[in-house]
Amino acid sequence: MSKKITTSAGNTKKVLDSTGLDAISELLNSPAKLFWLNIRTGFTRGVAGVFGAAVAIVIIGFLVAQFGGAPLIGEFLQKIGAAAQVK
Repeated sequence: MSKKITTSAGNTKKVLDSTGLDAISELLNSPAKLFWLNIRTGFTRGVAGVFGAAVAIVIIGFLVAQFGGAPLIGEFLQKIGAAAQVK
């Protein structure tokens, strides 16, 4: 019976090692590692989101410029500029 349990435990360890679940188990047992992993992940996602939004705005601006601009937006921005200068 003892040999069966040892073999079963050895097989379980092999399965955990092959699936990567041992890394998850290590993170769950170490709150500091989990905290810093989440900080880095959040920072990376934030930077990537800002970068992606900037690229999208540049592409939209380029397309608007290529297709002759957007007269309604231009007029709106001129009104804002005029209102900002009048004091």
